[in-house]
Amino acid sequence: MELSGMLLRMTGAALDAIIKSTNASIRTHGENNIPQKPVVYVINHFTRMETFFLPYVIHQKTGKVVLSLAFHEFFGGGFGKFLNKLGAISTKEPDRNRIMIGSLLTNEMSCLIYPEGQMIKDKKIIEKGKYMIFNTGIRRPPHTGAGILALRSQFYREKIKYFQETGYDKGINAYREYFNLSDQTIGSIVDNDTCIVPVNITYFPIRAKNNLINRLAKKFFDKMPERLDEELEVEGTMIIDGVDIDINFGKPIEISPYLQNKKIRNKIRNHDLYIPDDVMNTELVFRKEALKLMYRYMNSIYDMTTVNHDHVFSYILSRYNKKIILENDFKNRAFLAIDRIRDTTIRSHHTNLKHRQGYLLTDDEHGRYESFITAAISDGLISRKQGYLIKNTERFSRPYEFHNIRRDNIVEVLKNEIEPMKHLLTSFNRVMLMPEFFVRRAIRKRFLKLDNEIFERDYKKYYKKDESKPETIGRPQLLKRFWPSKNGILLIHGYMAAPEEVRALGNYLFDNGYTVYLVRLRGHGTSPEDLSERHWEDWYESVNRGYIVLKNSVKNIAVAGFSTGAGLALYSGIIKPDKVTCVVSISAPLHLKNIASRFTSSVVLWNHFLEKIHVKRGKFEFVENNPENAHINYFKNPINGVNELEKFMDRLEGQLKDFSLPVILIQGSKDPVVNPESAIDIFRKMGPIKKELCMLYSDRHGIINHEGSATVFKRVKNFLDENINGDEG
Repeated sequence: MELSGMLLRMTGAALDAIIKSTNASIRTHGENNIPQKPVVYVINHFTRMETFFLPYVIHQKTGKVVLSLAFHEFFGGGFGKFLNKLGAISTKEPDRNRIMIGSLLTNEMSCLIYPEGQMIKDKKIIEKGKYMIFNTGIRRPPHTGAGILALRSQFYREKIKYFQETGYDKGINAYREYFNLSDQTIGSIVDNDTCIVPVNITYFPIRAKNNLINRLAKKFFDKMPERLDEELEVEGTMIIDGVDIDINFGKPIEISPYLQNKKIRNKIRNHDLYIPDDVMNTELVFRKEALKLMYRYMNSIYDMTTVNHDHVFSYILSRYNKKIILENDFKNRAFLAIDRIRDTTIRSHHTNLKHRQGYLLTDDEHGRYESFITAAISDGLISRKQGYLIKNTERFSRPYEFHNIRRDNIVEVLKNEIEPMKHLLTSFNRVMLMPEFFVRRAIRKRFLKLDNEIFERDYKKYYKKDESKPETIGRPQLLKRFWPSKNGILLIHGYMAAPEEVRALGNYLFDNGYTVYLVRLRGHGTSPEDLSERHWEDWYESVNRGYIVLKNSVKNIAVAGFSTGAGLALYSGIIKPDKVTCVVSISAPLHLKNIASRFTSSVVLWNHFLEKIHVKRGKFEFVENNPENAHINYFKNPINGVNELEKFMDRLEGQLKDFSLPVILIQGSKDPVVNPESAIDIFRKMGPIKKELCMLYSDRHGIINHEGSATVFKRVKNFLDENINGDEG
């Protein structure tokens, strides 16, 4: 025991070193479910790695060495000796029952068993509603050995208790000798009860690719065994690239209730010993109870699967009964499925699913989604073209070789893993049965409601009498035509303004056949105090919410904006070049005329310094603003807001070279706020693309709400009419 504990600590130190050198992360959940009682851990089996790290993790959490039952073929040579020292027992060890039952009786060591009996590489464990797993070319039920071990342990415990109650010392001495029990342990044996603790291990992400580990292994083999090559591609990638390993401990299953039938009670309450293996196997027949236990702990194990993005994507992709899938529809359904996870009574889901999932719909870079799609393309399961996913139906329908499926079809593996979770699949299937137009409408309504709720919450929190404008000025709005419109405009207002600033332009475009969404940037339409707490990323997130609403309303999207809104429109075109058809930029800032803006970063630093030393006086938080549109704009300009605007302009300037869409830049020649050179600089920094620069004579900044606005509106409409349909012309 001491040697095993020492080796576990050494193995743990090695594991810690490996994990720290990669992005791998072992996260445990439900440790409070582990009782102080004797425990048989039953665990699902997917990788070789579990043989090493699970005994260490359990030892770390409980302080107990774990005896693990492992496949007999692992016990050859030096590796077998290592497993023995680690606490592993071969499935063909003749003394295994005595050793494991003895350890459970004394509660000195716990036991660990993989009820599936081997690695389940395809994660297919359900067939015709029953637990069935692949083994040597056939499907068979999981082993009941863990249940029988726990039942026998509890049976002998209750026998010892009966012997003690009846003063049958001969029986106690026989058990003491057979199970190697000391005098001191008898009391603790009768005061304890054996239990089973189900454990689930989920890996995310699972990818198979050539990596450093399997390349090194190939140098030691003239011909690498195919099975080993597959295992190193999958598990080596986990180690090298990093993987989240979620270990969930379930509620303990008490064994004593399974020993209550009359026949078993009669065997407990007599002086027979039942200890030789042949007697044990013929007399202690617990098949019925063990089968009940097996179904109970298998249900518990797979009920704790940590559902992640890949599970959702895999199941939805598999459930499409058509070959060509609109990628927007795929993302919409994935979003709704993830959203429903929160309303489904599942035990565990990955931490990433706890975050807001709207970014899945924004068409910005989504690492989890792109990783899955790239893996599916690499496996030859799908291809991707012009906004569509094309399923390779032959690859989805063919049978796969069990030992290669993790490498050849990870989608099938992940779909199989959540197959036992009936409530979850019922929820997902409802999403898949929804017509496409209904899905789009559900998403549109969801984000329209969300955008308005955010505004109402902000307005209520930051409202200031005599400073805040009426709610109608700041509320975001969708101007949707009654007749279907395939073209939409995402319209963004400027700094310290509100949607009302661009309403006249929005109404004009709406009257000319466009669906229009008037975006409200966070911090605007409420009070300057709200704006002072926002970052430019909050503004872009507001743009993305409007984008989600609009893309589920129309086919083609153009982005237009005024002032800071124009800068955000240009930025959206850079980030979404394949989704936005063209951009309208009116008075976009790249340089501000007010020289004081150059010193905002220093003022912000000064304010932060005063906050750190808890000094309230001497801070410069706002400067006076004299707006052209007093019924819309703030009368105070927050220093933090100007600083964020400067940061955004720097970000935009650095990425203008990547702008690739048709664009029109409209600028007033004597703009008192935005340096007119901004438009020229933006034009020059863009590459050789379809671009127009329109410089209008005006000594106002707000050229969309005063004299001359009709000219601006017409130029905008003409540009949109020509460019919004993209390649369709």
